[in-house]
Amino acid sequence: MSSPNDAPSPVNSKKVIAVEGQDEKNFFTALLRHMNITDFDIRDVVGKGQFPKKLPALLKATGFYLADGSSSVTHLAIIRDRDEDEAFKSIATIVENAGLKPPTKHSEFSNGSPKVGIFIMPGETIDGTMLEDLCLKTVENHKAMTCVNEYASCISALEPTPKNIPKAKVQVFKAQVFLAAQPEIVDSVGLGAQKKYWDFKSPALDELKEFLIKLK
Repeated sequence: MSSPNDAPSPVNSKKVIAVEGQDEKNFFTALLRHMNITDFDIRDVVGKGQFPKKLPALLKATGFYLADGSSSVTHLAIIRDRDEDEAFKSIATIVENAGLKPPTKHSEFSNGSPKVGIFIMPGETIDGTMLEDLCLKTVENHKAMTCVNEYASCISALEPTPKNIPKAKVQVFKAQVFLAAQPEIVDSVGLGAQKKYWDFKSPALDELKEFLIKLK
C-alpha cells in the first residue's frame, strides 16, 4: 500500500478496496476480473492490525480528494477476516475516527462521500473466520477434497497429537493441501485464485459478490 518513504501511492480509481494482505489482494483481483469489475484500486494494509494507521493515511494519498476538498473516490470497500466477534464494530470505529461515515450493517455501503462498505470474511452465510473458509467452501464437492479431508484426519491422529490446534489453522492446512493437489502447485489461496483453482461460480460466493457488485 505504501512506497519506501511510507507515503501511500496515488489513488488511480474511483473505487478503492482495502484488504488485509497480499494474499487477499491476489484473491480479490482474480474474483473482480471474473465478475468483469475492472475499475478498482486494491490496497494491501499489511495485516488487520494496520487498519487504524493505514486507513487514515490512505485518505491523504494523492488523488483521493480533489483540490476543493470533495472526494474523487466514490466507493471505499474495507474487507477483513472475522477472527473475532467485534470485527465489524472495530472497522466501523476506525472509519468513523478517520472522518468518514461507516455503514450501519455488514455488507452494506453508507451514503457518505465516499460511500464506505464493510465486509467481514467469510461472510454471514459461511461458517468460519477467514478467507480460507470461503475458498474451501467453493470446492467442497471437488473430488480432491476427499483426499484433503482424509489426509487432515490422518495427520491429526498422529502421536503425539498437537494440543489445542485452532480450527483456523486446520482450514489453512486444508487449503494448502488442496492447492498441492492441483496441476500447478501454488502456496497461497490468493495465487490459487489467480490459477482459477477456487470455483468462482460457487453459490458460496453469492453474498460476497452481492457486496462487490455495488462497486460497479
